[in-house]
Amino acid sequence: MHNITKFMNIISEKECAIIFSSVNRRFLSNFLSTDGYLYVTSSKAVLFLDSRYYEMAQIAQKCGQIPDEIELKNYGFTAEINDMLSSGEADTLLYEDRRLTCADLESYKNRFTSARFLPLGTKLESLRECKSQNELELLISAQRISEKAFEHILEFISPKRTEKETALELEFYMRSHGAENVSFDTICVSGKKTSMPHGRPEAITLTPDAFVTMDFGCIFEGYCSDMTRTVVLGHASEEMKKIYDIVLAAQTAAISKVKAGVIGKKVDEAARELISEAGYKDAFRHSTGHGVGLEIHESPLFAPSYDKPVPAGAVLSVEPGIYLPDKFGVRIEDVVYVTDNGCIDITKCEKKLIEL
Repeated sequence: MHNITKFMNIISEKECAIIFSSVNRRFLSNFLSTDGYLYVTSSKAVLFLDSRYYEMAQIAQKCGQIPDEIELKNYGFTAEINDMLSSGEADTLLYEDRRLTCADLESYKNRFTSARFLPLGTKLESLRECKSQNELELLISAQRISEKAFEHILEFISPKRTEKETALELEFYMRSHGAENVSFDTICVSGKKTSMPHGRPEAITLTPDAFVTMDFGCIFEGYCSDMTRTVVLGHASEEMKKIYDIVLAAQTAAISKVKAGVIGKKVDEAARELISEAGYKDAFRHSTGHGVGLEIHESPLFAPSYDKPVPAGAVLSVEPGIYLPDKFGVRIEDVVYVTDNGCIDITKCEKKLIEL
């Protein structure tokens, strides 16, 4: 069943939804455009595009990329939707309250004066939580590109390289090996800067006999990868080895708790309790994981406040860390696929401490 059909099935009679955000339009139509509107009722779907994308969309639909359930129209958006509303086809307009600005919503209300407005809430994002087999394969393909980039970067790193050079090399490798873009701004920090979970790469050389943390990912046919590895450029001290082993054990504990129906915060607790028992309670300052898909951060979550069950088919990161200011930090991140009996770690990359 196509995503658009699944969405149409949860829209009530006399309701229509206008999908404005590019990521949700891509999820439902399988077509990427920076602009456009997707109008959806329980019985029809119309994708309005301007001349920049209309011809591309026609070709995409002929090739089977855009589902036949979706009618393509070359704009006329406001007038046509007002006609549909005035015909009695729908009287309630569902809007993307999690995506629209206040100004956008006011614009909608001024354009569609006959409609009653209701927030769409999490209906669409909830559909995106459970990945289809095709979505899972795309996520794995993105992950494999990132893993090859990691293998490549281990040969690239040296005390003569800068953080920025290393980050750019990761990005260049991924883009030149099939990725359409990076999933997020690449993190590559070394030495004392590894104590900053989202430290920015600078034009400074990598610190010898210190940790190098690399958090990176790419996009393949719309779907994101995400991984973090912390390696040592040179030799690790005993304290560095100890902290690394604690983080790895925390990640292993968290992954062991993952299965369909688990409350998200319980997975977070598994990692957090192990780190706390080791004496580093205040050194783990972010959530254990987040959903990964068309966006690098989406629901569900492995977070202290996330008290909802995680469904089978969800894909999430598992990324505990310990961060010691003015010393160093360690984070290890894999991405897992949730099943009824546990989970599958789709990150196939070395996790033992690597000393270069």
